[in-house]
Amino acid sequence: MDIEQQYDKIYRYCLHRLRDGHLAEDVTQETFARYFAAGPRGTEHALRWLYIVARNLCADQRRRPPTEPLPEELPAPGDPDSALTALALRQAVAALPAEDQELILMRYVNQEPVSVIASVLGMSRFGVYRRTRAALETLRRALEEDEP
Repeated sequence: MDIEQQYDKIYRYCLHRLRDGHLAEDVTQETFARYFAAGPRGTEHALRWLYIVARNLCADQRRRPPTEPLPEELPAPGDPDSALTALALRQAVAALPAEDQELILMRYVNQEPVSVIASVLGMSRFGVYRRTRAALETLRRALEEDEP
């Protein structure tokens, strides 16, 4: 298992769930600290274990009252059309239910296989495919509505 690559995936996952880079970094570090403290394990289920621990730590973190307001992130400067598309996509994804946002993040940002997603979310592979298609259709309709 490539720890550096998995660290990046878990960090992005935590960042998506917490929407705060500092908290996401802390939770990611805690996830890996628990992984290494648990001793040697087979690499077959290591990624699943990391996602489950990160998910639980993020849930614990979200239950705590916020200590400071979260900053609003804007797309990077560049082509105005791509910035507008990125903003529209971000808004459309934010309008999805939290479970669908998590699914989209794991599948398309972290590029996890369906088997890992199904295991982490406690769903069948067919359920993952079905929810992914439905979420993508919702995103497509939302983006088409935003077009002039």
